[in-house]
Amino acid sequence: MEQPKPAEGWPDRPLSEDEAADRLGENGRAVWVMDADSAVRSATVPPDAPEDPVVDLVVETDEAFEMYSYSRGRWMDYGTQRKDDDEAPSMAGTLASYRVLVGESDLDLD
Repeated sequence: MEQPKPAEGWPDRPLSEDEAADRLGENGRAVWVMDADSAVRSATVPPDAPEDPVVDLVVETDEAFEMYSYSRGRWMDYGTQRKDDDEAPSMAGTLASYRVLVGESDLDLD
């Protein structure tokens, strides 16, 4: 996994669910989001954020998972985990606490 770096072209605030869904793009299979609970909300979400702010997002493509997180007033790019990387930890454990916002995943969480 790569060291996080600022995500280029992302706003300086959490995304709305509609904006998160737009991240699917033409190469995406699914957009996964983690719902912000009250502890996360108070720590990372500014008062003017959308009603259902998205602060953690994974875009799944046919080849990989692209991971992003909103922290300290900016979106961070946590890199890409390729699906064919047998040495990488399974994304099933990470995405068990996420939900598919849009699209269809080929990941088996069972």
